[in-house]
Amino acid sequence: MESLPKLERVLHLTMPPGTKLVVMSDMHRGDGSGADDFAKNSLIYRCALAHYLEEGFTYIELGDAEELWENDNFDQIYITHTPVYELLAKFHDPDPTKTRYLKVWGNHDIYWKDHEDVYRTLFPGIEIHEGIFLAAPKGMGCGASRDEAQESEVGEGESTGGGCGRRATAGGAILLIHGHQADPKCSGEGAAVSEFFVHHFWSDLQRCGAKDPTRAALNPGLCNEVDRQLHEWANHNDQGIAAIIAGHTHRAVFENLSLTERRYLESKIKTDGVKIKHQPDGSYYNTGSCVHPLSITGIEITFEGSHGPRLCLVEWGHATEGHALTIQKEELS
Repeated sequence: MESLPKLERVLHLTMPPGTKLVVMSDMHRGDGSGADDFAKNSLIYRCALAHYLEEGFTYIELGDAEELWENDNFDQIYITHTPVYELLAKFHDPDPTKTRYLKVWGNHDIYWKDHEDVYRTLFPGIEIHEGIFLAAPKGMGCGASRDEAQESEVGEGESTGGGCGRRATAGGAILLIHGHQADPKCSGEGAAVSEFFVHHFWSDLQRCGAKDPTRAALNPGLCNEVDRQLHEWANHNDQGIAAIIAGHTHRAVFENLSLTERRYLESKIKTDGVKIKHQPDGSYYNTGSCVHPLSITGIEITFEGSHGPRLCLVEWGHATEGHALTIQKEELS
């Protein structure tokens, strides 16, 4: 069994009771052209962010926020989506103990790994990580305090804390990563080949309606394999990790079940011969993406007293009220 790979720049945090987080991934903000998958959902996304800002949430961007495989630089992305970055700036504070904006890199924006200075022109003092480790406060679970937040390397054979109990909606220590680490096409040597194809050919092909063969989101078999690997890492590690929250596949997963699987199990109609491939457990979650057709998904995490974190999968999209078109949130779990 493949072990969880060594991660660079992992932020360790302990969330005190009352903390509220929202995790979203895979915006793929682009240049506003026909290849910009995010453009159609920009308004929905900004409405969601405005809600979380007002409600006191900390916002975690879990990778592939910027489409820097297709685009040569960040300038045009910023110009196109300036209102988004102005809203993100309201979450940010240069003091890392006060900021409400945390950022993780993915494969499409791994550029930030070595170029944080570019992003800091907009967000002074921000640090961009490969992963975030959320631990419960002493008395609730394991981990360091928020005041002791630090960067470190986490990898095979290294422990990041004592064992934490796992519950279906309130696991102990949670690792947040983009998820490309489990995709051979988007990590290691495979990433260089995929990036070359996307950068030089994909934008023009996408405008003609072609689908990117390098994306797990468009390859159900690869998507299943990535989900399986992330689930394995969550269940078999020696780092005190009770659950993993990832993105990358663009397929929302809650308690190891995709939305399709959850809806089938909850339905009153059952079909002979249909088998659910996965069993529900609280060790693997996926945020989905912000480039679904006319909707975005994410995961809310609230820390409630001694019970640890409670997770909820949410979807923001268009809805109607009378004769008015509105944007609303729906809880999917």
